[in-house]
Amino acid sequence: MLPRDLFEDLAENIGKESAEKLANSIEKFLEFIATETQKEIVEKKENVKAELYNELRTELATREFVRAEIKQNNLLLKVLIGISLFAITLLNPNFIDIVEKIFAK
Repeated sequence: MLPRDLFEDLAENIGKESAEKLANSIEKFLEFIATETQKEIVEKKENVKAELYNELRTELATREFVRAEIKQNNLLLKVLIGISLFAITLLNPNFIDIVEKIFAK
């Protein structure tokens, strides 16, 4: 809506009917700009949401991959420690003596 004093100045200079037409045109133009601006804001908001969702999904997938890899490495480490202890036990001369004494009887 045009300010009252501006509308009155227009009415004096170009006539009341022309001033009303011009005021209506300006109001419609401002409404159009407001509507288009709102549409653009909503569109940008949706784009930002989609980008954020994709980034978070990628980050989560990376974290899940790393966690799975850590679990796998932990299992492998336990297996290697077990094999190492078994090998050390079998190769220990005292253990061999004990086994010989047990089976020698």
